[in-house]
Amino acid sequence: MQVDLLFQNADLFNVYTGTWGLTNVLVDKGRILYVGKLSDLDRSFEPEMTVDCLGKPVIPGLIDIHLHIESSLCTPSVFADTVIRHGVTTVVSEPHEIANVFGLAGIKEMIRVSIGSSMDILFAVPSSVPSTNPSLETTGGSIGGSDLVDLLTNYPEVVCLGEVMNYGDLIDDRPCEARELIGQVRDRFRNVAVEGHCPSIRDYDLAKVMFEGVDSDHCLQDLEGLKQRIRNGMFVEIQEKSVLPEIIAHLSDSDVNGLFCFVTDDVPPDVLSTRGHLDHVVRKALGLGMSLEKAIIASSRSPAARMSLRDRGAVSPGRIADLVILEDRSQNFAIHEVYKAGVHAEDAITRSKRVPIHPSFTASLKLGKQSLRDAMFQVAVPNDAPVTSDGSLRCLAMKKNTTTTYTDYDSVLLPVESDQVQWEDHGCNLALVVERYTGAAAWAQGFITGPEVLAGAFASTHSHDHHNLLVTGSNARDMRTAAEWVIFHSGGICIVSDGEIRACLALPVGGILSEEDMDTLSAVFITIQNTLHELGISHPNPFMSMSTITLPVSPALKITDKGMVDVRSGTIRGLFVDG
Repeated sequence: MQVDLLFQNADLFNVYTGTWGLTNVLVDKGRILYVGKLSDLDRSFEPEMTVDCLGKPVIPGLIDIHLHIESSLCTPSVFADTVIRHGVTTVVSEPHEIANVFGLAGIKEMIRVSIGSSMDILFAVPSSVPSTNPSLETTGGSIGGSDLVDLLTNYPEVVCLGEVMNYGDLIDDRPCEARELIGQVRDRFRNVAVEGHCPSIRDYDLAKVMFEGVDSDHCLQDLEGLKQRIRNGMFVEIQEKSVLPEIIAHLSDSDVNGLFCFVTDDVPPDVLSTRGHLDHVVRKALGLGMSLEKAIIASSRSPAARMSLRDRGAVSPGRIADLVILEDRSQNFAIHEVYKAGVHAEDAITRSKRVPIHPSFTASLKLGKQSLRDAMFQVAVPNDAPVTSDGSLRCLAMKKNTTTTYTDYDSVLLPVESDQVQWEDHGCNLALVVERYTGAAAWAQGFITGPEVLAGAFASTHSHDHHNLLVTGSNARDMRTAAEWVIFHSGGICIVSDGEIRACLALPVGGILSEEDMDTLSAVFITIQNTLHELGISHPNPFMSMSTITLPVSPALKITDKGMVDVRSGTIRGLFVDG
């Protein structure tokens, strides 16, 4: 019998039994035909190609069911060609970043340009575009019930409802589009998973979110939160920041296979080029003591089952022939070779189609140099502001930290002169968000305190999730210079210090993506990360630390073009406070 491919002498891991065994794998038409000893069969096979695995470990292709390609700043095909080399053969991308800029058209464009990539790129329907109540932020698009039906009905690449970020609305029974989308899934698409974003919530709040239909969470976990989620049957998606000793110990010591998996969420270009992708998360878990077998199941069978992907996640008959050959069974998790549907990864990359983004998705900023006004970089004091007897004013501030993207409430006491807050050179940063979609260029201001204070200025249109123009800095001159560069280049990232542009990257696709290859993109982004470190941002992912201060669903105080947002209550806070 003619078959396409034979893997012989494979030390194969069976994700169902959790055991290893030396065997052979027959592949035909991109799918696995047979696993076992060929000598036991009453027929012979003539493979077109034979791969001798030399006794090396063979596992299913890795599956990442929660990520955002836009966080890697690249197009889908560039992303695919990069991560397939790390053993990842299937991803589920949630394109809410591009959807915030272009709405449904942006999602469909991401799907269009992903077809023919070197690995399978599946998609989630963004459930929170905008991420919260429209009165709290301005976006370029929104996703509603008719869009959900369109995508789940007409696009086989779409497999789930993406993370429901405005969990506060669900807990407090506030009206929101996400609740309606969940209802649509319940009524019409019952096998479709509903993904969650539930940072730090427990007990009744957690139960209420699950009652509404959300039954997974990918956010940073502490041990008690993890235990509560698992006890309640919530599927937990462990990203790198949750790979902590106590978390891995609990997952390792408990019978929880099928209740958790590993994901990447947001991976910037520099991490992709230096540390890897899902394989990097697996290596960290192995380094903290998780068994190789449990880590493999959490990267293949479990995520496939979560997304009802019955055609992958195991090396067994009928499944797509997505295989990874490891160097050995050590904690290094070193990848020797990758096969996608029976095709070697390098051949899959060569055969893949790089479809260019349509020009209509570039030059999306309705801003010009004239949109920047002097008042944006000054903080005017209203007549009723609570100025102290010594001429100072206490201002509300977001206190950043060096480990997470969460912020705390803070305040900063600043002097007032000539009805202006004198904020420059006073140990804080001014944060400015300028609306980019309507041409009106409305704007809001806030302050940043804590150990993460920048010496210079940072400007970016890649600002989660509304992607308006964010400008932060220690002085007005550098802030204006950085903002002007980003506007001139139709979106991007620019860092300025002492009047000099220190690092910059144009992101012309929606103001959030580049069509450059990953090597070029990574080299520039490494410069951006290093520059931010040099200027005072010690966070391990300084760009993410900066670009998420605009995310009004991430605790606890954030800023949009509407003002300072109290995340828990979903309200706008005033800039000036008493006392």
